[in-house]
Amino acid sequence: MQATQVANNVYAVITPARDYPNPDNRGWNSNSAFIVAEEGVLLFDTGASREIGESIKKVIAGVSSKPVRWIVNSHGHGDHWLGNVAFKNTVESIYASEQVASAIVADGQAWVDRFNRMTDGVTGNTIVLPPNRLINEPTEIRLGNTRALLFLSGNSHSPGDLLLWLPEQKVLLTGDVVYSDRMPSTMNANVKQWINLLGELEAMQPKIIVPGHGKITDVAGIQRLRGLLQAFWIAVEKGYYEGKTDYEMAPEVLQALSPFKPDYPGLEEKVRRDISHVYLQVEAASFE
Repeated sequence: MQATQVANNVYAVITPARDYPNPDNRGWNSNSAFIVAEEGVLLFDTGASREIGESIKKVIAGVSSKPVRWIVNSHGHGDHWLGNVAFKNTVESIYASEQVASAIVADGQAWVDRFNRMTDGVTGNTIVLPPNRLINEPTEIRLGNTRALLFLSGNSHSPGDLLLWLPEQKVLLTGDVVYSDRMPSTMNANVKQWINLLGELEAMQPKIIVPGHGKITDVAGIQRLRGLLQAFWIAVEKGYYEGKTDYEMAPEVLQALSPFKPDYPGLEEKVRRDISHVYLQVEAASFE
């Protein structure tokens, strides 16, 4: 791991992995970011295990001797928050939406067990440290002279997604609301809302985006992802109105998305897995 400075006192920790947690990547398949302030450090997403959290702690220590006092858990998928426990001795506030906090309490051990199976035990028996500060509306956090705005996605990628915006630096930390070069998971998504939100994020004109997965990107990354999700929706909608089932339309949907394949590793696997969820949302939209 290493820290990449993206703005004044703002750093990203980017994984090279483009797949699920496995023995080779030791479960480290998601990105994190941190902000160094006068009184301490804010960490956005902590990884898939205590071990990954400890590694992130070492990376932060190479930049600043200040403790991690605040954590943001962007959403409920375990690869973004199971590292919380590595910071239990210094963290004061762990921010998350109410939906995410509830999901972490309810499903935390299931995520520990799942990643242990996927990594052949590498991620270990991480202790779940749940959020203690709930965000249900746009909330500004003051980090010394730095303003940080936490806001909800409208359940775009998954229920309770939380993003962080640094308006002065024009830096956006997105969690899995943005994937820059890995096929996004849509199995828990509200795809139409996600498409709309990406339009709103584009209008904010961020200079730097730290995505949940993939390389650091900018507005072009939002535009590309929005195009992908729109193409996915349109292709499924076309098949639906032709009277096809989800599995019957899969070849045509994959063909429609083929221009995006070079930019999004894992596209075919994710489409085949998630097409039924998109189909149900297209069907529901047809009755609106």
